[in-house]
Amino acid sequence: MSTTQETADTALDMATSAVTPVPDPESPATSKGLSSVSILAARTLSGRFPDGIDWTNAIWLAFMHAGAVAAFWHFSWPAFWMFIAFYYATGCFGVTLGYHRLMTHGSFQTIAPVRGLLTLCAMLSGQGSPLFWIATHRKHHAHSDGPEDPHTPNDGFWWSHILWLQPRNSAEHTTQAFKRWAPDLYKSKLHRFLHATYGPFLFLSGGAFYAIGEFRWNQGLSVFLWAMCLRIVTVYHVTWFVNSATHIWGYRNYKTTDRSRNLWWVGLLAFGEGWHNNHHAYQRMARHGHRLYEFDLTYNIIRVMKLFGLARHVVDELPAAAKDALRGDTTAAQAAKAA
Repeated sequence: MSTTQETADTALDMATSAVTPVPDPESPATSKGLSSVSILAARTLSGRFPDGIDWTNAIWLAFMHAGAVAAFWHFSWPAFWMFIAFYYATGCFGVTLGYHRLMTHGSFQTIAPVRGLLTLCAMLSGQGSPLFWIATHRKHHAHSDGPEDPHTPNDGFWWSHILWLQPRNSAEHTTQAFKRWAPDLYKSKLHRFLHATYGPFLFLSGGAFYAIGEFRWNQGLSVFLWAMCLRIVTVYHVTWFVNSATHIWGYRNYKTTDRSRNLWWVGLLAFGEGWHNNHHAYQRMARHGHRLYEFDLTYNIIRVMKLFGLARHVVDELPAAAKDALRGDTTAAQAAKAA
């Protein structure tokens, strides 16, 4: 095994060591109770902003949301189709396939050009550099729904959905977080460069959308508002629903140490990410849908990539404990129906 892969595996182990899946065959798959999961008291609002507000982030989010609203007064068909194309390119291929399953959890491996393309798509999503996104998500798994979870639902729906992005962190705090949760990326000069230049990259991408729309269709403002602002905001909220909604509503296939749940409409909107209880139970699996009706678009893309030799070492075989738990839930549900 290469040194790079050993470092990546160590980082993954560090991120997941605090969460142990516990199959729960006696509980029906449609159970909505949280009796087995302790809910901690919410922190005070002031306690969530020890270093104040990150005004750069807050202003950016406000500007993007204002542009998303304005987009409906500047409709054009080229802008609409650009919105659709980049919604899937950045949300599905970038964030879900690239940042999440490939780079955060190591669910599969791919060749360098594909990894680079997925990284570019993910950065266009506006959700942060690879270092920021991956370090944050690994920390979430290690402290899921606890006090150290960056977007714990115990502080309320809106905190887990969007407000968690508003506290300011010092440069020293951010660097320490990168070293702790993403050491495999932090040692890369390229990834440190991508993080340092992420802000200019976003502004340049906005200018590129305007220029393409203006010179190709004479619809620069329309393309900017739809393909940049509305698309980014849509992908934001779809991703954030995984942080918020799937830790509050839905059903559980597995008993885990957190409040993760499977929620069908998030599963559809978020390209398979809404089967969140499955993911928290078996975090390194490329396959998030564990039942026939749990459609997972991202995993199906990985399967196609595997056919063409673009995805290797895919982690997609359900462990025996998971199969037993799913069979147990089905048996329990059938017995209850028969009675």
